[in-house]
Amino acid sequence: MLQVNLAEDIYYLGFNDRRTHLFENIWPIPHGVSYNSYLIVDEKIALVDTVERAFIDDYLDAIEEIIGDREVDYLVINHMEPDHSGALKAIVHRYPNITLVGNKKTFGFVKSYYMKPENNTHGTR
Repeated sequence: MLQVNLAEDIYYLGFNDRRTHLFENIWPIPHGVSYNSYLIVDEKIALVDTVERAFIDDYLDAIEEIIGDREVDYLVINHMEPDHSGALKAIVHRYPNITLVGNKKTFGFVKSYYMKPENNTHGTR
């Protein structure tokens, strides 16, 4: 787990996965792959993307280390590939009042992959 303070109250939470050798089980990735997520801490707290599910426990611990017992208010979902959304269900379980933010098609994928989203909002695209 790589945790980097990028700017005041903006954090990179990433994992380097050296176990995965094929991207989408097709293309070789000899040096592995990185899973990238960002945490923005202000009056409200926002996560941008999550990480692959194999890293859920360390990921949740890293978030808690930064925000303590505060709640995450928003999860911004850029896209739904499992390496970016694998911890989505665990985040919603840990922070049940979280609002999911995505584009018009995001929530159909959330429902297909993980669960029926309760709190969500989307842009006009």
